[in-house]
Amino acid sequence: MSQCLVDRGFAALSLITTLLLCGCSSPNLAIEANPMPEKQVATYMTSVTPSSAYDTPPKFLKGYAPFFPAMEAKRRHWGYAVVEFSVRADGATSDIRPIIATAYSFAEEAMYAVQNWRFAPARKHDQPVLVRMRLPFTFRS
Repeated sequence: MSQCLVDRGFAALSLITTLLLCGCSSPNLAIEANPMPEKQVATYMTSVTPSSAYDTPPKFLKGYAPFFPAMEAKRRHWGYAVVEFSVRADGATSDIRPIIATAYSFAEEAMYAVQNWRFAPARKHDQPVLVRMRLPFTFRS
């Protein structure tokens, strides 16, 4: 029984450490409802689409950081969400889905934010193509 508690404690400590390091590794961090830093998106966004499907990946142009969910703020919870979305040939996002989150409210806020983001689309042979991307969000108060 005590080994189970130690394992859970270690897992929780590891998660908290990871969240803090992910959020602190960039000097220009996103601040709720402010413009999302280009560098932060570029650093953490990964492609789900194989790289052979495009020559140039999409480039984040503009968008706002998600709001911290009110209910989680009242509870003083920190959290994260990972969302997956498509960047269409016109640079808009679509088909936004949560992959994992500490609470669904974190995933909701991340999805709301991403739906209004704009990108320079990925290109294959100088033609814009649709690609699927994945991006983690860390929520801290």
